[in-house]
Amino acid sequence: MKRIVFLAMLALGVLTACDNESGGGDDMIWDLVPVTFNIYLSDSEGQDLLDSTYQDNLIKDVSASYEGEEYPLITEQEYYENQSKAQTRYYMPRFFGLMLVRPWKSYTVNDVNNVITYDDYEMVFGEFAGEENVEKREITLNLPNHQQIRLAYKNSFKWNNGKPDKNTVFYLNGLEVKEGTGRDGCFHFRCSEDGIFEYAPY
Repeated sequence: MKRIVFLAMLALGVLTACDNESGGGDDMIWDLVPVTFNIYLSDSEGQDLLDSTYQDNLIKDVSASYEGEEYPLITEQEYYENQSKAQTRYYMPRFFGLMLVRPWKSYTVNDVNNVITYDDYEMVFGEFAGEENVEKREITLNLPNHQQIRLAYKNSFKWNNGKPDKNTVFYLNGLEVKEGTGRDGCFHFRCSEDGIFEYAPY
């Protein structure tokens, strides 16, 4: 679960370098945060449509299409049950398709009690390597009533004076996202009373 929080909070960007045993310099290892699509769904009253405890949730009614393959929504448990336990020194992106997660936050009260609060459920599609130069990578979000929404990103990466220089631009139905959290790859879609999903930037 901690890994998913890491993704939700840092879906874009570059982490600080960490030194190895010899003390850094040319031996530094940079952990590059992968690119993901983070998708939230709610109704006109703000109800989380990805919450399994909500009677009218859409968990079984959504999927994503990518490169000719359709990916149903899976849970974290379903994904991790099929993964190896091998780990490496640096962070490597793992492609999991479309996964349902619920990010959490932990903070300290009076330097004693850790309090955990949960955000809304979200669908995360990815992961894609953050150091990969991509002209346009697109997925299609499949929603009820045959609705489809196209999401895409362009990624540029280079080394600048020994440091990573990364820029990611997201697109919604072919247009660059210039407002709301969609600029960071977090898309919120609200379903109207007529069952039509519209982009609702925070």
